[in-house]
Amino acid sequence: MLYYANELPEVKLKSMENVAAFLGIKLKAVLPDELDLAKMWESPHGRHLLLSCADAYCGTILEITERFLEFGMALSSLTCMPLDQVATAAVGYRVDSYLIKEAYKQGQLIPARGEQAYERYQGAIVLAPRAGLHENVVALDFASMYPNPMILYNPSPDTFVPSGEHCEDASCWTIDGPGHRFRKTPPSLYKNALMSLISTRNEIRTKLRTQSLSETERRILHERERAVKVITNACYGYAGWTGARWYVREVAESAAALGRKSITQVIDRCKETDLPVIYADTDSVFVTRDEMKVDSMLRWVSENLHMDIRPDKNYRRVLFTEAKKRYAGLLTDGMFDIVGMEAVRGDWSEIAREVQEKVIELVLSDGSPINAKEYATNAIEELRRGKVPVRDLIIWKSLTKPIEEYKVNAPHVEAARKYLRLGRELVPGDKIGYVVTKKGTKLHERAQPYFEVTPDQVDTEYYVSKQVAPAAARILEVFSIGQDELLLGRQRSLV
Repeated sequence: MLYYANELPEVKLKSMENVAAFLGIKLKAVLPDELDLAKMWESPHGRHLLLSCADAYCGTILEITERFLEFGMALSSLTCMPLDQVATAAVGYRVDSYLIKEAYKQGQLIPARGEQAYERYQGAIVLAPRAGLHENVVALDFASMYPNPMILYNPSPDTFVPSGEHCEDASCWTIDGPGHRFRKTPPSLYKNALMSLISTRNEIRTKLRTQSLSETERRILHERERAVKVITNACYGYAGWTGARWYVREVAESAAALGRKSITQVIDRCKETDLPVIYADTDSVFVTRDEMKVDSMLRWVSENLHMDIRPDKNYRRVLFTEAKKRYAGLLTDGMFDIVGMEAVRGDWSEIAREVQEKVIELVLSDGSPINAKEYATNAIEELRRGKVPVRDLIIWKSLTKPIEEYKVNAPHVEAARKYLRLGRELVPGDKIGYVVTKKGTKLHERAQPYFEVTPDQVDTEYYVSKQVAPAAARILEVFSIGQDELLLGRQRSLV
């Protein structure tokens, strides 16, 4: 199910509860906290309750699996990969399989797979954000940032003209920036593959406009459309994947250059029309919401760049940190959109995520850091006083390989070794839950399996200085409120 969750970028923290909520599936039951399982197992009533919860939980898993099968079968049909393989395959292998199908249809020979050494090249544009709190912002999203230029300029291994090889200017495209050349004709493998995907997407959208569709038919079409979108958007990345059958570095470099050119033109146009640009990232531009200027920009992009750009998200307020790809916004529908923060990552404790989420909500709702700072200092004080339950201090991290292959003493690895000594069985992919205690000197020595820890053993200062305060400061630093000020906040308020 984790593989399916990874196909849902809208779900930031990959838990079953979050996936079910996103899909509109009502949870039939929530499993008891793992810390309570042993106690429940001691009584017949507890065991019966546990069985009932597990049965209902399995029902939710079944519903999610059925939804995945609709997407999985669409992806399998599109790529010609078996269903059991397409679910777990890396996106590069999916595109590889799709291109094999397209090459066969075009009568092209299929090259053997080979691994090439990675060669660096300039990638997409990520404009440094204007750190701070911004009002009335709209994110403009390119629907096909890379497919459209790749169709227009025909870059592909089969149309690439190496340096030194003659090609008339009228017969070749020269890509601005890297200067690589590609023949205008015949249509390349990449061009035909992308045009086929876009044609399929348009057919699906036409069918979706049919009023007589049943709910099931409409849902299946939406999953087919999503499968097409996944492969279409992955074609650009595939061009730069060194494991690709059709890998040519110059193609990947040219595709990236075409994307940079498009988004740079949009940024320049925004400046010309006095439409403030707050942030730009790969295929999105965040600008101040001015309906007349935004509408004018959309028309200009359509008429001059022949690309589709549309408003994706409207924010009442959005907060950008100084770091790229880290921001949080309050949408006009009242929902919060959090990107790149600890609150949406799985390797931080629940208390750190909870505090950061609340700080974000207060800052965005109030338009001021005053209440958020007070909340953060109170949370730190509660933690120091031992008022936070152990379950909220657990840090979860996945094993990526067998325990014996780890050469470093990372905290979760040391905790996993203790799991094994207690008779637990572990395999790659298992999540290890640990709590940092006072027992030991080095961090990995202090990491104990969560089910072995009692409240008096917790190293609360570790959680204050390494988890909660940094998570809150990540947001409040925009207002010149640093970690040190949060740590001293309670003392200062008492002076």
